[in-house]
Amino acid sequence: MAVTLAEPSVLAAAKDTLYPAIDTSPDQYAVTETQFTQSTWGGWTIPQALRDRLAPYNTIRLAAGEPDLLGVGMPATEVLNGDAATKPVTVIEAKGHNSDPAAADVARGITQAHAHLPEVNLGYVAAPAPSVTDTARAQARNLNVGIIAVDDMETTRVVEPARVTGAGEFSTTIDAVRLQATTHRLTDGSFPVNHPKNYLGYALALAADGDTDAVYANNVINAISGGRRGAILLNLVDDQPNGDSLTHLGAEVVRFARNQHGSVTAALAEFDTWTGSRTRFTELAPRWAQLARSVAIQYEPTRLIITALERLHENGVSEPTLADVALEATRINQPLAVEVFFTQHRRDAVLTADGEIAESELADPTVYKSGIHFQFKYQLYHLGILTTGGTDDKDAVLSNTWRLEYAIKSGSSQS
Repeated sequence: MAVTLAEPSVLAAAKDTLYPAIDTSPDQYAVTETQFTQSTWGGWTIPQALRDRLAPYNTIRLAAGEPDLLGVGMPATEVLNGDAATKPVTVIEAKGHNSDPAAADVARGITQAHAHLPEVNLGYVAAPAPSVTDTARAQARNLNVGIIAVDDMETTRVVEPARVTGAGEFSTTIDAVRLQATTHRLTDGSFPVNHPKNYLGYALALAADGDTDAVYANNVINAISGGRRGAILLNLVDDQPNGDSLTHLGAEVVRFARNQHGSVTAALAEFDTWTGSRTRFTELAPRWAQLARSVAIQYEPTRLIITALERLHENGVSEPTLADVALEATRINQPLAVEVFFTQHRRDAVLTADGEIAESELADPTVYKSGIHFQFKYQLYHLGILTTGGTDDKDAVLSNTWRLEYAIKSGSSQS
């Protein structure tokens, strides 16, 4: 009998059921546990097309174990008590069988999904339809777990809807995935623009009189969508269905502008004079650079990179490379580091099936997101955190030094 409903197949069908438009949805994101990076499953060779459907991968470690998939965002299917969460965190436990679809252990999957509910909002078990019994459905209803019955790779049914439950403290894994989703997956490129003035300027344009896009294009840069996304990423702007609004942090940027220049209009006029300047922001506008640094330091990936560089400095690594920083970052917070540093399509190379880092792969420049070694590194340079800017030349990625301008333990500049 041909293998059709092994666990990887069931999981891919369930993912597509809950998140059918995930590639284009700005507020959904999902990662598959690294065990599915292996090329075979019980002797069956997993087709590459199926592996692509399951990507991206990350290490998923929750208190109750390792769910097969972790997602963020409201599923496309019916959800009970859906008003209780706007961007719920979801786990899927997949159960399949290589030869007998009716033999999948649905009861165990329900128990596993239920065990994760103290940490997430929604739990599902996905299994071949012949294995889903009335007893299993009753068990799932009692435990607030949803059931996705999989007829084949393209046909599924949610036979029991999941119920949104409360969640306690999120783990570092969930924090990493929520970061990716709630910032509209911007860490896929880290920063869409490479100068701090560009996201500060969007907050000012939003506060100014007139059309925000026109004000921004006339005074900051023409890449309006990039500036806006950068402002959202750094929590200066809140993206709501009824339009953008300033966060408390964004409002502080506006207050600073009025204090320094008398008005938002005057501040934007000053921003306009900086267009095209190659001068480091700390030299061009020291007080604005300090404000931008205070904003950026609240962004978790910034803190992760600084912590990694401090640790490398303490260990005597005076000229850290991107590979050094990435590896050290995975030792601090692996789920977040994977989201920040590595491209989605190369994660099955960087992560082993056991969830470890394949260190030899870090010598391949193509595993890294361009945003981390280009736009984001330039941000950190302009803010006075790193000594040099980034590069978009893949041949230079691994030799481009990452070095703190000031390390805590040094007592003086490293430059």
